[in-house]
Amino acid sequence: MNRNFKSILAFSVLAVLCSCASKKAAVEEDAAQAGVQYDVAPDRIANRNVEYDQYFVELDENAAPATPDEKGFIRRWSLLEPINKPNSGNTVFTDSYILAELTKEYFPGQFANAAPVIGSTVEVESEAPRAGGRGFGGFGGQQQAQPAAPATVKQTLKWHAIDSKLFNIKLIRFAKGVREDKNGYGLIFNAVTVINCDQDMTVFLAAGSNASSIWWVNGEKVLTLQADRRMVADDGMSQRITLKKGKNIVRAAVINGPGMSDMCCRFYNEDGSIVKNITITNK
Repeated sequence: MNRNFKSILAFSVLAVLCSCASKKAAVEEDAAQAGVQYDVAPDRIANRNVEYDQYFVELDENAAPATPDEKGFIRRWSLLEPINKPNSGNTVFTDSYILAELTKEYFPGQFANAAPVIGSTVEVESEAPRAGGRGFGGFGGQQQAQPAAPATVKQTLKWHAIDSKLFNIKLIRFAKGVREDKNGYGLIFNAVTVINCDQDMTVFLAAGSNASSIWWVNGEKVLTLQADRRMVADDGMSQRITLKKGKNIVRAAVINGPGMSDMCCRFYNEDGSIVKNITITNK
């Protein structure tokens, strides 16, 4: 083995090691910027084979109320099994597209200002999944020729109550855990939680999502995160809103294409402090 080849080999190995270290550092840096700590090690989070229960605790309707975590993030949600929306890319996530798709009523009562019944199901007519999984139209690999799928399919979707083990809700892991086809891409996610207050509160909703999302509080649209984006804590913030004494319904809809999907949110007081004096339930 000549000296030049040894030098090239050593440089290649060093480059690979630096790349792995930088990826892990990037994950940890994202967490640090959000002011949070992972409950699961970042290198394990990157593992596509991690089981569903590494991310979520499945609850029943009698679960005791929760509180925000130490950084104020809301970890308790009711999640509907995702609706098919097999986009071949993320460039379609324009303002008008997001508004049309995330405010479309797929089932009766979808936008009612009420919490869903845990374990209940809804019937949805959605676009048929496209053959090839993540490789929509060749993304992520050569797509094999497949028989044409029907334009639409009927889905029976169930509401799940979960506590996230992370500050953010890993929607792609939820999808892979509840769908028979294990698909996590090209989907619309619907999430609802109930915020309980002892008194009226003037607050700001701060949220992040991957990719686009719309957020409602007590039936009023308060925040939209457009376009293809990474999830960053406090990526967008609403104007002043009122959390009323008693129950408040917070609803989110998130759409992804051939890529990751997650979300997070918390509330801020007018003085900039994080809201913690609330409880969180699923009903």
